[in-house]
Amino acid sequence: MGSYSNYYESSKMLHGSLLNLMGTRLDALLIGAEQAQSIQIWSIIEEEVKRLDKMLNKYDEESELSAINRQAVHFPVFVNDELWSILLDCLKYHHLTMGYFDISLKDFSKVCLNIADHTVHFKDDAIQLDLGGYAKGYALERIKAFLNASGITQAFLNFGNSSVLALGSHPHGENWIVGINDPYHPEKIVGTIELYDNAMSTSGNMPQRPEHIVDPHTGIYSKERKIISVATKNAIDAEALTTSLMVAGKEAEQKILSHFNIDKYLVFGL
Repeated sequence: MGSYSNYYESSKMLHGSLLNLMGTRLDALLIGAEQAQSIQIWSIIEEEVKRLDKMLNKYDEESELSAINRQAVHFPVFVNDELWSILLDCLKYHHLTMGYFDISLKDFSKVCLNIADHTVHFKDDAIQLDLGGYAKGYALERIKAFLNASGITQAFLNFGNSSVLALGSHPHGENWIVGINDPYHPEKIVGTIELYDNAMSTSGNMPQRPEHIVDPHTGIYSKERKIISVATKNAIDAEALTTSLMVAGKEAEQKILSHFNIDKYLVFGL
């Protein structure tokens, strides 16, 4: 894990970068604040992303999510308030996407959430909760709320080109323009999305991970060489949609989209 930041006085811009958190890299541009405030804001963002990664990363054996995955098949496990709220939110997205968004990667109906005592219990020993299609969007929404409260009106945050948040306009234009790369030909841009006070998510198969998005209805991993990008006002909506739409058929796709306010929806065959 590494971090970097630099403040550019002439443009009142701070560039910060965090490595190896939430499975990728975070780059942030904060614009318009004085140096001391910018450094303080970046420090808070850095600590918040580290905190969330420590809670939501299933690959970290010390994370709360890992503890649930180890124990919930044996007995009901108590969940803290924040993670409990996240699990309920994931259940909401499960319903809105006709079951295509499924953090159990198998069968959400086998995940028992006890409202009365905030416990989770698995009815199937093959269940493992995975928040990879949710956590970065949640982190961006947390950061957005903090930036708004801090009076920052121009900012750009990018988790490995897959999850992006834009506040306000680019310093030299009306929008932040994000290029979408072809993972099979990294030098090729297949499309662009213009962002202004919204977020985008991109999902797709790639050479190093050709099968990593599973259809929870069939248990079959998507093999399609395609990329889906969605822009919405809410970063979590964008995350849930791109994960779901990678495996949903055309009929389900239209029903899922009808439940959300979409700014942009792009599909690229590769």
